[in-house]
Amino acid sequence: MTPTLTRRPAVAGPVSRDVWDEVFAADPDAVATQSPEWMDALRGRGYRDASRLYALADDRRLVLPLAARRRAGVTVSEESWPYGWGYGGALVEGGDLTVADARLVLDDLRARPAVLRGLTPMPLRGAVWEQAAAATGGVQRVPYTSQVVDLGVGWDRLWESGFKRQARNSVRKAERFDLDVRREDGTTAVGPDGRGLAVFRDLYAQSVDRWAAQRGQPLALARRLAARRDRPGQVAAAAAALGERCVVWSVLRDGEPVAANVVLVHRRHALGWMCAMDTTGIARETLATYLLHSLAIRDACERGVRWFHMGESDAGSGPEHFKRYFGAVPVEYAALRFERLPLSRAEQAARRVYAAVSRRRSS
Repeated sequence: MTPTLTRRPAVAGPVSRDVWDEVFAADPDAVATQSPEWMDALRGRGYRDASRLYALADDRRLVLPLAARRRAGVTVSEESWPYGWGYGGALVEGGDLTVADARLVLDDLRARPAVLRGLTPMPLRGAVWEQAAAATGGVQRVPYTSQVVDLGVGWDRLWESGFKRQARNSVRKAERFDLDVRREDGTTAVGPDGRGLAVFRDLYAQSVDRWAAQRGQPLALARRLAARRDRPGQVAAAAAALGERCVVWSVLRDGEPVAANVVLVHRRHALGWMCAMDTTGIARETLATYLLHSLAIRDACERGVRWFHMGESDAGSGPEHFKRYFGAVPVEYAALRFERLPLSRAEQAARRVYAAVSRRRSS
């Protein structure tokens, strides 16, 4: 009698756009930043598509979105995704990502030739990746805490019992001001009549100057670093690539920009990706940020979204307290990295030096 052979999972290499679309559509927990269109936005910012397709033993397909950077013919990094570009990690048909699936991906990443290889999973899948990382050698962990709101109870109940009194009162006060609130998406925000991207650009520039003053950082250096990161350019690229899935909220008062939020929405998940606010005191006076977050969360509820991700923040920080007012709870997870050079240690050392310089300048 011939024994039955179990087919091993296989790495099929680069993934076609059609297959990526199919697997993205077949994963109920896919987020907007795992879409092929998101890769389009990264490609427009100088990255190369290095995404991987895996044929699993049970005939499911798994896609790892992956963006590469090359310098002088050397692949410097392959990441899912680079810092500042949101959540990556695996897409899998049916959505049931197993520890074995995650280990297959990590083993493949570990063998890749880039100096840095890494992935930042969607936080609600972080536990699976952590179990896989524990059984995989050479993994560097970068811990994060995300704040996530469960929208499953519906808007009315969330407003009454999920939002703290501070949030409800602040929203009501904000509604008394004569604020010009606009909701746009990528189909209109990038056009000649769109304003959300311009508002974000203006407010982000204000924020750069404020952060420099708070850190004791030379203004010219802060502006140079901000220009290199080019967050407004990232938002514009994302809006153009995602269309209706990129929602841009903006607030004006008497024609002056007050606040802007960028939310990425796909099926069960809404990601609060980027935000900016006025630094002159108008935002605090009008409580506009409370109003914008409330509107974005309500909009997600009405669109049938289950989870609203408010982004990362440190435990005990002001941003964490602010997000808790809206019913957010902390979700711990880690970005996973493989390094051929001690990049993580170098980054941590640089941050310690920078923090010490900032403290001396501010003292």
